Amino acid sequence: MLAVVFLGLCVLSVPPAGGHLSELAQLRLRALWAVALAVAFQVLASRIGPQGIGWLPGTLHIGSYALGGIFVVENRRVPGFWLLGLGGALNLVAIAANHGVMPILPSALATAGLDNAPGVFHNSAVIAGARLPFLGDIFAVPAPLPFHNVFSAGDICIGLGAGIALHRICRSRLVPSGARQFLELRRYRGFVHMWGAQAASNLGDWVYSLAVATSLSSRGGTPKAFALLLILQVAPSTVVGAVGGQLVDRVSRKKLMIGADVLRGLAVASLFVAGPPSRLHLYVVAFCLGLFGALFLPSFQASLPNLVPEESLVAANSLVSTTFHIAVMAGPILGGVLVTRLGIRPAFAINALSFGISAVLVSGVHLPPVPAEAREERPLRALAEGVRYIAATPLVRGVFVGLGLIMLASAFKTPLEPLFILRTLGRKPEALGLVGGAWGVGMVLGPLAAPAAARRCPRERLCVRSIALVGCSVLVASQQRALSPVLLLWLLAGIGNGAGSVSYESLLQERVPDSLRGRVLAASEAVLDGAFLVGVFAAGLIGGGLGVRVAFACSGALFLAAALVTHVILGRPAPPAPGGEVESKSQDAERRSLASA
Repeated sequence: MLAVVFLGLCVLSVPPAGGHLSELAQLRLRALWAVALAVAFQVLASRIGPQGIGWLPGTLHIGSYALGGIFVVENRRVPGFWLLGLGGALNLVAIAANHGVMPILPSALATAGLDNAPGVFHNSAVIAGARLPFLGDIFAVPAPLPFHNVFSAGDICIGLGAGIALHRICRSRLVPSGARQFLELRRYRGFVHMWGAQAASNLGDWVYSLAVATSLSSRGGTPKAFALLLILQVAPSTVVGAVGGQLVDRVSRKKLMIGADVLRGLAVASLFVAGPPSRLHLYVVAFCLGLFGALFLPSFQASLPNLVPEESLVAANSLVSTTFHIAVMAGPILGGVLVTRLGIRPAFAINALSFGISAVLVSGVHLPPVPAEAREERPLRALAEGVRYIAATPLVRGVFVGLGLIMLASAFKTPLEPLFILRTLGRKPEALGLVGGAWGVGMVLGPLAAPAAARRCPRERLCVRSIALVGCSVLVASQQRALSPVLLLWLLAGIGNGAGSVSYESLLQERVPDSLRGRVLAASEAVLDGAFLVGVFAAGLIGGGLGVRVAFACSGALFLAAALVTHVILGRPAPPAPGGEVESKSQDAERRSLASA
């Protein structure tokens, strides 16, 4: 019923937005038989109920989503259906992982005022020890409101996909299209190679992270040991970002990325061939990953504007960001399965192999050569030039100040979040996974929405609005008494976080000249890492003095302050950097020749 009401509201919103419902008469959908059969499967599963054959209701439930997938694939060219398909896929993963039943969060069920009595929920239920619970029905419409019910992140995607499809088909002004920008990226071979390299490397990294945690824990690792591991990986990134960014502009970015991949692959492979790794061995590898990763990332980011035209840059960053956060969610799950069944060595091998795949893909990318004057420039002079440019450019200064405040707020929130969930809200440790999952799903959806949003407003404005969404969500969440509204707010915050990250990266890539882009992007990573360390330290001091709820609210206020400061500094779109317009034209011509290579 909740889905029907939402769809009805979408229909009513079409005429005020300038759309014409009569356009629906021109729509010709394929494979309607799959929808009819899926509905029949759902009805049959609910009629059989828990009293019927044990395996049959769950099988019918899974089958109904598979049929829905056929319908989406057959109509994949309809605007918005890609999001509808993503929502169905998220639900299907959760249902299949729990043997045909959608898991429900008990607190969401209580918030919605629903009963978990046998026979009421056939296709969804509260499950002890549910798998992938963050993809289940964790959100709720409270009982005092009409049509109160529980719903999942997948349901949100399905609803948004249906609403987008309706408005796009009816030619509404409300919903711009960004899907075509993603499809356009297939034309640029260099980007496709770079995206594949990053996707392989990210998945391997997160499979590896769980294996390292397991190995360290089996050797009696203490919280200090885990903290030292993190510091050894983050500290090199901070130093290299601050002083090593000039390498990205003075030597071949392609060679830097290949070298970083090869060295990281060899470091991880040493864990595979040397027998059970010692704690010292894990620390050395962590240091190598942080050191060479700090060279790869700014090289990768600085190279994107050389591979795609400016109008496709937001879509390129969005796809890279979405893939990264999917790897964050899927990698530990895959790593957990591997470590449980095969031990930690296969996980090490997968990460080492992923770096090799990345190096091979990057080797096939054509990037413009480094100018002779840049190669001959002295390191200290190149570093000083980058510092002067950052200090003298209002746009870059504004982004850096905003990034510092954002990361300060984020780091302030990170150590307080478990205390807020476990002590203030009185939830069990399993709720921490739900909170992280809700934010993670938002981090996937936010970048996907960024290209369409970027067509409606300038990068500066989109960045400010995204930060404000995060701040409002965190501030409101700090005053909640139940988990379900916090999860919904965390989903919104994740969307803002993801869209904001794409906005600021695209802003720097577009406005900073290619000759300085590596130094600026590397410095931005140093600002993020430094602010994170300061924020974590401050959270411990203020959280103990003011209380968790008040300190958590301070985190939301910091996000809003970051939005305000960014708005003040970047309120007006900045003019192109000196020489940037001429360079942009030459780069665009070069990109087109590279794309056809």
